Amino acid sequence: MEHADTDPQLTALAHRRRRAVLACVREHNVVALADLADELVVEEHGTTIDGISAEVVTELYLSLYHQHVPTLEDAGLITYDQERDLVTITEAGTVAHTYLEERLYQFNAHEPRPSPDCPDEGSC
Repeated sequence: MEHADTDPQLTALAHRRRRAVLACVREHNVVALADLADELVVEEHGTTIDGISAEVVTELYLSLYHQHVPTLEDAGLITYDQERDLVTITEAGTVAHTYLEERLYQFNAHEPRPSPDCPDEGSC
């Protein structure tokens, strides 16, 4: 990632959910927004989709639609085709995802992992 071009991407990826969106879209290359919401809600709640209320899934879908997907799209990391309801990773998104994975791997190789009992990201 070029340093002059990283601020918008890094700002977009500061939120945990947007990093999860990027990882999921990277895995699939193209994914329907509703399927993306299903995958993320399952990941966030640690259970099957059957164990999660429709209201929770809808709330996550709406946050993706109104906040997270537009932020990632504005940063050039994904594209969203509203007509087909599809989210696609861009070349910049692939580069950013690879960059983050490499840096996290390097960080984790030298630092102890935070306790799973940490309630909030960055608090432990």
